[in-house]
Amino acid sequence: MCRLLQLSKRGSKIRGARMARSRRSFSNRVTLASVAERAGVSPMTVSNVLNDKPNVTQAKRDVVMEAVAALGYKPNRAARALASATSFRIGLLHRDTDSSFLGQVLLGTLKAANKHSAEVAIRAFSARNPASAIDAAKALLDSGIDGLIVPPPLCENPDMLELRNRYKVPMMALVPGAGLKDVPAVRIDDELAAYDLTRLMLSKGHQRIGFIRFPSSALVSVSREAGFTRALTEAGITPDPQLVWVGRPTYQSGLAAAEYFLSLDDPPSAIFSSSDDIGAAIVNHAHRQGLRVPEDISVAGFDDAPIASQIWPQLTTVRQDISTIAEIAIERLMKSLKDQTDLGADVQLVEHELIERQSIADLLR
Repeated sequence: MCRLLQLSKRGSKIRGARMARSRRSFSNRVTLASVAERAGVSPMTVSNVLNDKPNVTQAKRDVVMEAVAALGYKPNRAARALASATSFRIGLLHRDTDSSFLGQVLLGTLKAANKHSAEVAIRAFSARNPASAIDAAKALLDSGIDGLIVPPPLCENPDMLELRNRYKVPMMALVPGAGLKDVPAVRIDDELAAYDLTRLMLSKGHQRIGFIRFPSSALVSVSREAGFTRALTEAGITPDPQLVWVGRPTYQSGLAAAEYFLSLDDPPSAIFSSSDDIGAAIVNHAHRQGLRVPEDISVAGFDDAPIASQIWPQLTTVRQDISTIAEIAIERLMKSLKDQTDLGADVQLVEHELIERQSIADLLR
């Protein structure tokens, strides 16, 4: 009995020594994270360098390989095999105020990404702080993404083109208001859509129409106002600068616009809102003032966001299928990555749809 006990204790000592050696070996092992820390980059960047992915600058490749040599890092073969088999990573930027827009974008993005077994990395930026948008883009690019989906107005920012050229990462613009130099895009024809909606208002007898546009720096604002103006001009109506309001695509901005238009000595009979959030705010403000929509004031929106059909009366609007647009954008980006082709500034237009509901009165009846 005593002998057996001694053997057991000896066995425990041997196993303990082996475990201690194993722990020492593990603790001394140089990890990918160690290399990343020494190089001052993300672990994903180290992985991309070791797997010879193209979307890393030469300067970062050099600093990573210097860290690898200095630390004597030896990649785990199984991990390298797994890493080389990973799918593409697509970065998606979005404004922090666009919850309904983001929901539709995610629907299309994830549908296409799942189809190709691609990963999607998402970063938000402040709509009021242009610098935060560039910082968010840099964070995604530094993480080692293979492609980038960029919404308006960020996709129209010259700094984004500079980033794309610096990182050599393909970029796809989502619903810009017009074609962009050197950047592929998926969008509707905003000028034609605004033209069609204005003609609908004119066909119902409205001649004094208010128009709410976004700041002049946004291409979508320029395109939609061009369509609005073209429709008025063709109808023999001279555009009135007093009937144009500049505001952000937010509900609060819509309340301010409503207060402005309805306080005019000669208010418009109808208001063209460049977003459904603005249109919904105008309807709400009109109700608070005891006005009837559309009998006293007609309102139209744009985008066919969920709020357009959640208020009463429901908004007449232009539908651009953001989910489908996002899906097409991912499909085009994935094809470009897999085929290693440059899409240049090619634009794919998606059909818009005029959705006529109850918010525009027919003055000719």
